[in-house]
Amino acid sequence: MRLVGYGDRMSVPAGGEVAFRISTDHPRVRPEIVRLRRGGGPRHGSAPVEEPVSADLPATVPGRVQHTTSGSHAVTAPLSPRSGLGLALWFRPTLPAAERPLLAVGALVLAVSGTGLVLRDGDRVLLALDVPVAERRWAFAAAVLDGPTARLELHRPGLPVAAAEAATGSVTAAGPLWIGSDGTSGPGLGRTFNGGVARPVVGVPWSAAVTEALACGADPLTLLDPATTSALDLGVDPGGTRVPDRGGLTTGADVHHLPTRGVPGPFWTGTERDFRAAPVEFDALHLHDDDLADAGWDTDLTWAVPADLPSGVYALKITAGTGPTVDTDRIPVVVTPAAPTAPVLVVLPTWTYLAYANWRTYAEYETERLTLYGEDRGIDERDRWLARHPELGRSLYDVHTDGSGVCYSTRLRPIVNVRPDYYTPTTRGFRHFAQDLLLLDWLDGRGEDYAVVTDDEVEQQGVDLLSRYRVVLTGAHPEYCSAGMLDSYLEYTRTGGRLMYLGGNGFYQVTARHPGVPAALEIRRGHAGVATWVSDPGEEHLSATGEPGGLWRLRGRAPNVLAGVGFTAQGFDKGSGYRRTAASADPAVSWVFDGVKAGVGDVFGDEGPGLGGAAGDELDRADVALGTPADAVVLASSVGHSERIALVPEEVDHGYAAPPPGPHPKIHADVVLFHRPGGGAVFSVGSIAWSTAMSHAGGDNDTARVTGNVLDRFKES
Repeated sequence: MRLVGYGDRMSVPAGGEVAFRISTDHPRVRPEIVRLRRGGGPRHGSAPVEEPVSADLPATVPGRVQHTTSGSHAVTAPLSPRSGLGLALWFRPTLPAAERPLLAVGALVLAVSGTGLVLRDGDRVLLALDVPVAERRWAFAAAVLDGPTARLELHRPGLPVAAAEAATGSVTAAGPLWIGSDGTSGPGLGRTFNGGVARPVVGVPWSAAVTEALACGADPLTLLDPATTSALDLGVDPGGTRVPDRGGLTTGADVHHLPTRGVPGPFWTGTERDFRAAPVEFDALHLHDDDLADAGWDTDLTWAVPADLPSGVYALKITAGTGPTVDTDRIPVVVTPAAPTAPVLVVLPTWTYLAYANWRTYAEYETERLTLYGEDRGIDERDRWLARHPELGRSLYDVHTDGSGVCYSTRLRPIVNVRPDYYTPTTRGFRHFAQDLLLLDWLDGRGEDYAVVTDDEVEQQGVDLLSRYRVVLTGAHPEYCSAGMLDSYLEYTRTGGRLMYLGGNGFYQVTARHPGVPAALEIRRGHAGVATWVSDPGEEHLSATGEPGGLWRLRGRAPNVLAGVGFTAQGFDKGSGYRRTAASADPAVSWVFDGVKAGVGDVFGDEGPGLGGAAGDELDRADVALGTPADAVVLASSVGHSERIALVPEEVDHGYAAPPPGPHPKIHADVVLFHRPGGGAVFSVGSIAWSTAMSHAGGDNDTARVTGNVLDRFKES
């Protein structure tokens, strides 16, 4: 990609400002603001729709290539020059082959590789210890420079101490103290240690007896003068970005690029799994060379959003080049309303967009997906570019270069799959952002008066925001949410609000905003649910909040409690239709099917783009045992699913009995309707594919009619 960019936020209130950062090798870039009305592209079978918007932007801006260096680390302010020094650190390598720094003071670097330890002064090797280190096992390294000699030691629990000593001549160290880095940087992955680090100690030279005591877990401040010793406490405030120094040598260190925190250190006993219960045992950082909190690009232009601009989804459309070499990118931003005047609110699930942001498996596992789909669906070429740029951060479905799961995702970077024309192979076209634009296009076609916000606004403003609207519509896949968001939706429906959950696999994963880096989200997968990785032992709790991660269902908050349905199955071969139930004929609910051709027992919604039906991708079903209200009416259930549609792990039967032949009876999506005490109501469709099917035949279809009937009733009653 020769042209790409990102904004400093995903949403902005009318009257606010959003800054955009751009990278290109073209000499000039032409910017404009457009309103995105509909997603699509050549491979989607439908064209995108956008409208130019008057904006006070320059005709062109200079082009420049901007670079990112990833890699988490911690660093202090510079230390004054010193000729004698002691360095020590516990470390747990997860990718030990390449030499990477553990500790550095200026040009003096203690580093480790698969073959052992090395102490360097710039390019000069002062001392090396050729003893292999074990992958994913804690070890302790210490280097002491005292006058003209240096001593290097490696302590591995259960093994003899390895040590080396040599004359080095006088060495002077000065500069910042780096943890997991040596301060060098360049475009691409950072030169960062991959693995856990804990209990760093820096001070004046010390004896071999002190090294032995430190290796046994002694407090360095009881062995060394606190005034001249650094003992950074890496376990303090795991949701923050700064760690204190218990000694007096530094004023503390800044933690950069979101290493995994709240994780066990070398003296974890396993008695506690929650870092809040035993903070001294959760005193490690897990560093990765592809961690990223902020791509760090400079701003190229700022858009001052007019105070009277209607709420909706807009984009900075940037174009460069001419003729066959023209390049275009659209950087979306949601403009939220200056004041609530519309009866309908659409909440775009931007936390789910961030969870999937820059998901790389389409390009990295393209061959494996042939088996998953049963056909070659191709990929968006932007994914191939993304695979060549691991420094731009991964999704919460990816693993780091060392194989550990990615648990943080930031918006401060180019996110190539949040684009109106992005092609998703999973669904043969539309999913996530591009699909949610189809919902907005449908509302536009009906002439609806609506406003648009994102998950961020719901998280920040809660029920105070939702209660300003008669009806709230979700996007197609609001999977990732916080406790506060669940509380807000539930309170909204209990106090008269009308919620239309127009998707599937929603309200599923425990998620939190990172307090130290508000642009980032955090999850911990735990050991349940649909997942591409699982949490390591002792790493199940979110560093941001301390709460256990994983599924809301396992916290007693299954999606059924809020929405009446919850995630039950997934598969991507084809979509299906819904069969109307006998209950749908009751006069109290039959209005939902006004104008629908399908009668009781008939099937509707078995057509549409992409997977070819309204019930597809990921499916939710009703279950009173999981919290579906007892008075909820199941209006329709999907039928005709193939054996390629699989139950999610938490739905799999346990015990000795064999499952029934053919598709499991739990594999279906349910359309439900129920009312809350206080006048609220909830309508849920149980499928991600629903809103894609609504676009079939220009919106002239039964899936759209059902949705429109409910929207009309919810607005009016």
